[in-house]
Amino acid sequence: MKRNSIKVLLLVLLIQASGCESLLDETVYSELTPGNFLNTPTGKQAVLTSAYGNIQMRGHNYLFLSAHTSQEVWNQGGSIEALLTPLTNFTWDSNHQYFSDAWGSQYGAVRDANIVIDNTSSTDATAFDKQLNAEARFVRVVAYNQLYDWFGPVPLYLTSTPSEFKLSRATDAEMKAFIEKELLEVAAELPLSQAQYGRATKGAALGILAKFYLNTKQWQKTADITKQIMDLKKYSLIPNYKNVFAIANEGNAEMLWVIPASAQAGHNLVALTFPTDYPLPQPNQQVFAARSYFFDSFVNSFEPGDTRRDLIITEYTSTSGKFIKLLGINQSLSGKYEFDPNAAGAVQGNDIPVVRYADILLARAEALNELNGPAQEAIDLINQVRSRAGAAPIQVGNFTKETLRDRILQEREWEFYTEMKRREDLIRHGKLISNATAKGKKAQPFHVLFPLPITELNANANLEQNEGY
Repeated sequence: MKRNSIKVLLLVLLIQASGCESLLDETVYSELTPGNFLNTPTGKQAVLTSAYGNIQMRGHNYLFLSAHTSQEVWNQGGSIEALLTPLTNFTWDSNHQYFSDAWGSQYGAVRDANIVIDNTSSTDATAFDKQLNAEARFVRVVAYNQLYDWFGPVPLYLTSTPSEFKLSRATDAEMKAFIEKELLEVAAELPLSQAQYGRATKGAALGILAKFYLNTKQWQKTADITKQIMDLKKYSLIPNYKNVFAIANEGNAEMLWVIPASAQAGHNLVALTFPTDYPLPQPNQQVFAARSYFFDSFVNSFEPGDTRRDLIITEYTSTSGKFIKLLGINQSLSGKYEFDPNAAGAVQGNDIPVVRYADILLARAEALNELNGPAQEAIDLINQVRSRAGAAPIQVGNFTKETLRDRILQEREWEFYTEMKRREDLIRHGKLISNATAKGKKAQPFHVLFPLPITELNANANLEQNEGY
């Protein structure tokens, strides 16, 4: 039977070859060949899906760029230690793989988004095309917003067929104006809800814009846009803090925008958190030798009764039956993201929040305090978040503008650990560098931005490196 199969295969090959001028001639078949694939709904949707995939990168990479550089965690063990230790110690340079990955993924999203935009921008576009256009513009501006956060102003490529492929960096004013304009315009076009989970919505665009205003200290605009989000009446705090992050509760009413994941296309965050002797709930789950630890000072900072501390693992019994105490040696672990019962080894499907409603409430409280000093509305917003966590309410009379500012920063640390917020928060408050030097790191003022990857500088002579690198 096997010999006959081979004969049939050879006969087929001979017949195919006889139709060619040469045995080396090849007829190429592709979906892109007939009828311009990108002008079909399937083609445009496929490219948009690719854009979404690029913007989401790998969730744990996003997190590490924030958590380690902000001293939220420290790391030990595994081959990834060579990548994480420079982030923790402020010894990174432009050769670091994460910077190259971060730049490449976001510009990959920009490239794909521009292809969709260029093929959906006609004046007689269908409703389908208009929807894809709005989503593609959302993906593009979110990518640029993230690049701006990491690297400062970058080249703005706004078409898939640029006349110049080696643009210089935009000015800071140009970058800010583009991000604001795009987010405002797509927020007006995007629907409040999407049938397919994980796609761009009005709330997602407004939420990203609110955080952009906050991080650029545009206080009145932050206050206005957060009020607009609250008035949508679509988002609310989930009563149980733990359930905010539960896999079974993904897509809940607190989430404005997330990095969605699945066991087939997820991240290694949990595998890079727990030690190898930690008892895994199921045999399909896997952990690595690398670990990220909380400092005792953070774990001990929580007030009595605050349920947010309950998701921090301070001790466990190992697979060999040994009791391991983590608190007291700066080795407590984040348990915010549970073990995925459907994990594919080390790959987990936990969604990672980017903007959630608690962030909107605290952003508005911070903006109101910067505008007017302590007031009851700001205190009430903070107390909504604290009440959900079982923490006692705070009182307006106990604060000055300066002390309330510090209290909001502390509240954000308690609320958003392991959510990619700490670096941006410390930068906004002018404390990223001092916080690092207090822990013995050789941090310098220029470290508030990452260096442009050396590969990009080599490819584009019009790029200028960030100061200090």
